[in-house]
Amino acid sequence: MKFVDSHIHLCDVAYKKYYDMIFQLINNSNIECFCMSENLETSVETILLRQRCLGNPDMIHSFVGIHPQFARQKSDYEVFEDFFGSHSKLITGIGEIGLDPTYFDLHGCSYMNTQKWIFEQMLNLAEKNNKPISIHSRRSVDQILEILPSFRIKRAVFHWYDGSKKNLRKINDHGFFASFGPYLLYNIDKQNLFKECNPSFVLLETDGPVSYKNCFQDVFTTPSLIITLVYFISTLLRISFEEATRMIVANSSRFISY
Repeated sequence: MKFVDSHIHLCDVAYKKYYDMIFQLINNSNIECFCMSENLETSVETILLRQRCLGNPDMIHSFVGIHPQFARQKSDYEVFEDFFGSHSKLITGIGEIGLDPTYFDLHGCSYMNTQKWIFEQMLNLAEKNNKPISIHSRRSVDQILEILPSFRIKRAVFHWYDGSKKNLRKINDHGFFASFGPYLLYNIDKQNLFKECNPSFVLLETDGPVSYKNCFQDVFTTPSLIITLVYFISTLLRISFEEATRMIVANSSRFISY
């Protein structure tokens, strides 16, 4: 039986001293991880991580990109583009990319235009190279849904989806995915939102090393949480654990197009 964590930041400093344990967990529990990046430095590290997973490097899929928090200068993209061109065969997808007005207040109005420009360049890169994308859409789902139709993006996931039910239906109508995390286990509003998603376009994630509340207070986020999450969505969808597992694996396979 195989599981998939569709969004985790394994190159984060919080994981580094636990790599031996985490790679053993990934291999022993058969958990594929879509590893996300936030800037050029973490993009390089994400690619190197696959080489460290010696038991089965195919359990690690490298996503590279510039997170909206770090999309501050156009020159950042120019350097990233050169890196992408040199390593494209080792890259599964582009992520975590997107828009987030949370950071506008920190860096000023000009930052908003740069953030949007870099996001669009990332979409263009994904289009040209036929790569799936993982989208950060906090407080920006409407704007992103306006931008995406301008590009021939075939595979996209709205990571940690937290928008409206109306926009969720739009996302599914476009053939795009939405991913949900362990917060489902204790947040009724998120459970109701999850139920609105077309099951064929559901992905699951931990977004580690981000921490969670309630029953996960002070619990270190590892890929193993994805197994608990699969079991829980099986109860929400009223299907067996095995059916839920197969569904998530099939959806994840379509997303990255094995």
